[in-house]
Amino acid sequence: MARPEDMWQCQTVNCGYIYNPDKGDRRGKVKKGTLFQDISDEWRCPICGGTKKCFRPLMGEGSTKADCELPVENDPAKLTAAASAAKVATRTDQKETDPMQKYVCEICGYVYDPAVGDADADIAEGTKFEDLPEDWTCPICGAPKDNFVPED
Repeated sequence: MARPEDMWQCQTVNCGYIYNPDKGDRRGKVKKGTLFQDISDEWRCPICGGTKKCFRPLMGEGSTKADCELPVENDPAKLTAAASAAKVATRTDQKETDPMQKYVCEICGYVYDPAVGDADADIAEGTKFEDLPEDWTCPICGAPKDNFVPED
């Protein structure tokens, strides 16, 4: 598992993509295990197209955390109970009504469309979201399946 110091986040408005060396960047043809510093200067953020200069490390020297501290809710019951209940209810309702439901990544906005599949990950056209392998991740930001919600 990558250390936070090795993970870099895009700082452009409304982006927030996190480059994780454990995942690489399939679309940018960056192999797994490649540190951010070793990526070509020509590489661009797969979400917003920002250059490497738009990125900061998650932790350590040069990180956003070193520059500021934002208030953080420490009581998980206040945030996760309601959010989890709403997410589960939405997924259950829509799964039952539309077997080819599209799913949206909550991290980067990528839309998984069963009619298209995910050719980069050898996922055939017509593969329902529920039938994706458990280790499938978002082809843009690397988020796991549990970060996807049904598209409205």
